[in-house]
Amino acid sequence: MSISLMTDVWKLSLQAPRKMVLLALADNANDEGTDCWPSVGKLVEKCSMSERAVQGHLAALEEEGYIKRHERLGRSNKFTIHVDRIRLEILQKVKASAETPAESAPPAKVPKLPPQNLHPYPSNPHGIHTPAESAPPQSLHPTPAESAPITTRESSLKTTTTSSDAIESCGGDLSIEKLHYPVCSQEESIAIADLVANCPANLRQKALDEIEGARQAGVIKTNLVPFARGIMTAIARGTFTVGHGIKVVDQRTIQAANNNRPDPSAILLDPEFIDKGKAFMNRHGIGVR
Repeated sequence: MSISLMTDVWKLSLQAPRKMVLLALADNANDEGTDCWPSVGKLVEKCSMSERAVQGHLAALEEEGYIKRHERLGRSNKFTIHVDRIRLEILQKVKASAETPAESAPPAKVPKLPPQNLHPYPSNPHGIHTPAESAPPQSLHPTPAESAPITTRESSLKTTTTSSDAIESCGGDLSIEKLHYPVCSQEESIAIADLVANCPANLRQKALDEIEGARQAGVIKTNLVPFARGIMTAIARGTFTVGHGIKVVDQRTIQAANNNRPDPSAILLDPEFIDKGKAFMNRHGIGVR
């Protein structure tokens, strides 16, 4: 079951029955779209369709490039879901919506003010000859209120692509602490930073360490983002546990210890100890001057 792949399928612009069949396949696949071999009977049960309808939608999905069927003699077919094809369509859809200009809002209606009375009645009706206290003139140009300060927060993002930088800080300052990001491409790091921003502060580094640990262990074959999305889902459900991240924490601890180790060439020795050492070596025939 791949939650991240099912989430991507929901974003596709497909007919409802066809999308239901693709969702049923994603429910039986992993994040890479493989290890998927549900029987047609299982798909019929999940989608509440006839076998003929399911077969028709499978053929259409394969023709449109969403899936690939691999026949196996005596057993159910094996399916491969083309994850890259699905994500490419989602990106094109997002790009198209971003390029479409938003509909301009209708101009606000300016309320009509009543005509000004050039000869108003006195404000004191009980005494015509008693001058009424005139109200202070209305300011046509009121002083604007002090604007609230505008605050922005930009997260600095440093991308690493070599294994030697696996435990090097990648920036990601979320106004809490400096986080250590996994080794990934620039596009992946941006997506992971966006996911981690919605994660509780005390679990952000643990989630990033888990992603890097899974990458080092070979659990993640291609893109890191689906795995990161799965971890965020587990954190939201309260089922997240640390596994691969322990190794990454140990690596970072060892590297920090090596960085803090003093340089032997910079240590100043006491001249008295130097003389004693030379005398000791001369006594043993080493002949140090």
